[in-house]
Amino acid sequence: MTAAASAPPVPARHAVWLTGWGFCSPLGGDAQSFMDQLFTARHVFQRLQRPLVRPVPAAMVDDPGLTSRAWPSHLDRMGQMAILAAQRAIQNAGLAGQSEIIDTCGVYLGNGCGTTESNHDAYERLFATQRLSGLTLLRCLPSAAASAVAMDLALHGPVQTFTNACASSSMALGEAMRAIRHGYATCVLAGGSEAPFGAGTLKAWEALRVMAPDDDPDQACRPFDVSRQGLVLGEGAVFFVLEQQDAARARGATPLAVLQGYGCSNDAHHWTEPDLEGQKRAMRAALDDAGCQARDIVAINAHGTGTPVGDRVEMMSVASVFDGCAVPISSTKALHGHLLGASGAIELAACVATLLRGQVPHTRNLRTPEPASASLDLVRDAPRALARPGPVLSNSFAFGGINASLIVAPAPS
Repeated sequence: MTAAASAPPVPARHAVWLTGWGFCSPLGGDAQSFMDQLFTARHVFQRLQRPLVRPVPAAMVDDPGLTSRAWPSHLDRMGQMAILAAQRAIQNAGLAGQSEIIDTCGVYLGNGCGTTESNHDAYERLFATQRLSGLTLLRCLPSAAASAVAMDLALHGPVQTFTNACASSSMALGEAMRAIRHGYATCVLAGGSEAPFGAGTLKAWEALRVMAPDDDPDQACRPFDVSRQGLVLGEGAVFFVLEQQDAARARGATPLAVLQGYGCSNDAHHWTEPDLEGQKRAMRAALDDAGCQARDIVAINAHGTGTPVGDRVEMMSVASVFDGCAVPISSTKALHGHLLGASGAIELAACVATLLRGQVPHTRNLRTPEPASASLDLVRDAPRALARPGPVLSNSFAFGGINASLIVAPAPS
């Protein structure tokens, strides 16, 4: 047996370009609005009131696209926002009308809470009338939004839904990257959508006692600050078009950035208390996957929800992995809220914006840093210019100990 025959061939490893992005978010419905609001830190939080639930600060979407068309009755708000963001991503990538690519494009969508609005409506109808619509099951399927996106855009590739709490859309993006990298797909539409403002869902979050109080919506979310009191929920959808580099280059596409690394892990420790070692495993796996060293990373978008324990553990895990590297770190959740399952997608968008603008967003409302951050370079007060071009890391750490980290690098010149 020859040496060549004794070992299996090494699979091709295709570079993965991000060639388009689309938004239906608290920071706007297009890339320009998103980036402008990200770096000017304009206040978007509002006071949300629902029956049976105390008022809470929230980051809500006000998008004309949601009210300018008649949506089918089986599609709830999460699906509507997903379709808008997906349409805009396809348009931004220059794929509208390119049927030969669209025909095989897949949809990878992450969401954490699922169709909460539809589930709430279904239970209300059940207890009030003891009857349900024939469309109820279709509205309540966890995969409803992903299927709706595929049908709306006539995408015939694989459709996958990732429901892994707050790591959902980061994992959707990471798994889409793997599918393209290893030749299972040449184009995937990947991202997340979340609409968590049904009364039942809000009541459940209220019972968990992790939401920030309603004293002042503008100051409610304070990641890494000693006075932080909890998270602020947000809704929205963000999608990216991921393409195999050679195929994208052949059609003349211009990349926004390169999705370069993905790592995931599980704490296997506790439902709500994060674990230092689990988070470190995810970040180190992403670095290994990207072929990077910690010193190569030029900025970090932290999970940074504003909860006392969550922020502290993340500070410790980042300090351990990036010991001595002085990487600028920020949390953008104080700007757009915590989009739960869609948070990874909107925060990867913030990382791409960092590369395109050459600036790191600052952590809004960070006045007095938590002592555990003493060795970290937290970006405060105003955005900061990147010291040099290079890859950016994004963290998504979820209930149940599910961790995911992504690394995005500048587009090739």
